[in-house]
Amino acid sequence: MKSCFIGIIFFVGFCFPTKAVEILDEEILLPKTKGTTYELLNRISDLTGYLFIYDSDILNSEKKISFPGGTHTLQESIYLITRDRNIQIKIIGKHILLYKKELASGVVVQSAPVVNDSLNFIIAKAVVKDAQTKEPIPYASVSIEKTGVGTIANQSGEFMIKIPLPDSVQNILISCVGYNQQLIPIGLFLNHPVDIYLQTKIVPLQEVIIGFVNPQKIIREMLNNKSVNYQENPVYFTTFYREGVEKKNTIVSLTEAVFQIYKTGFESSADDQVRLLKMRKISNKEENDSIILKIRAGIDASLHLDIIKYIPDFLDLGDDDPYYYTKIDMTVTDSSLAHVIAFEQKPGITAPLYKGELYINADNSALLTAHFNINPDYIDKATDIFVLKKPKEVDIKPENADYNVSYKYWNGKYYLNHIRGDLTFKVKKKNGIFQPSKSIHAFFEMVVCKIDTVDVKRFSRQESIPTHNVFSETKFQYDNHFWGDFNVILPEKKLNDAISRISSKIEEME
Repeated sequence: MKSCFIGIIFFVGFCFPTKAVEILDEEILLPKTKGTTYELLNRISDLTGYLFIYDSDILNSEKKISFPGGTHTLQESIYLITRDRNIQIKIIGKHILLYKKELASGVVVQSAPVVNDSLNFIIAKAVVKDAQTKEPIPYASVSIEKTGVGTIANQSGEFMIKIPLPDSVQNILISCVGYNQQLIPIGLFLNHPVDIYLQTKIVPLQEVIIGFVNPQKIIREMLNNKSVNYQENPVYFTTFYREGVEKKNTIVSLTEAVFQIYKTGFESSADDQVRLLKMRKISNKEENDSIILKIRAGIDASLHLDIIKYIPDFLDLGDDDPYYYTKIDMTVTDSSLAHVIAFEQKPGITAPLYKGELYINADNSALLTAHFNINPDYIDKATDIFVLKKPKEVDIKPENADYNVSYKYWNGKYYLNHIRGDLTFKVKKKNGIFQPSKSIHAFFEMVVCKIDTVDVKRFSRQESIPTHNVFSETKFQYDNHFWGDFNVILPEKKLNDAISRISSKIEEME
């Protein structure tokens, strides 16, 4: 009871407007204990209400520490935990940044965000992690507060966002279904990445009981509330798109592009349009295998994975609905509860249908996220859906087809945020005696980096590009300068290795 009382005292004390130096001189009482650096810093957060931000390459969060206990200033407590008096401490808002000033050739690196003077933006980099497991959180949504500008974390939880200088006084909002969102002042991002830990929130048992309702009813309410939650008028999306093929964990081809999309409202029967702004392509010239897989209609697939506009069969609750639905959980999204609805085809139905989960906001019935795949038990029957053309001497069978769709809230409505598709195929030559089959992985993803709602008009026929073609075969002119000034999804390590070789692999149209 005593420790709780102390926590309340210091939390209230720290809420008053106080200079950072005075806060660091405030005394706190911590017991003698052992734990990791992360656990001990978290004790300070519990007492003060301040959250720590730091780069795990500089400060090992898993290092075991013996804390002597007693009353110390906040600054001294941090030094006793980090065991490093060269650590710099900076307080911005309700965050405490721990970093080091790097000394190289007598030059002191300034403790300020990286600013590209020629392009007038600030670069912020971070890795988003689970506060309990310390594991990266893939596909966390990242946006500049109160704007339509944003990006998404990659599969390793890494993101980089470029912030125009006029917006440099803003905060960065980081959110993911199942976690409490964080609002991070842009001033906390220095010349190196930082780790950002999101806290999972335990849903009280009473809320779970209250939220126990018929899953079909939840889905119907979501569909009935589309006009309230989603945009009815056309908008412009500026998006980053990536598609690629890998074989034996090696990238065979990678194509990236920036599109402007004329996105029609969910009730419109008109098709979306795509205008190509910039494009680049990497091909592995060392790949001499005769089996080459090409992604056809990856752009079209990304557009039609907007399942609010293009309702899939698992959201079409008709009389002969082939799916059964169960409510499996409740979780949190930002400050709201969300229903987790699982769906799967009914027993006796052997067609290659979907199975997956839907995350639906319990307050306003908005669909937030959907994860689904073709039922693995029947995916072999979907070969003709995915394989349009193949050599006669080759057998190609799909192994899995996984999809992720997410929406984000901005300016009173929910908008498409991120699309990801992963497809894996087993390939084998028919006459290849004792020759093992090969696994080929194809993927595509698209993230909305900017939303515009003013003066939105359809593109002319000359401006728009076809979306059903093999996009990697599109002719283009490479513009290296453009790629330095645009928000992208950071590539994972093997993609990054491929992109680093772009200077020798680039294809240009004169």
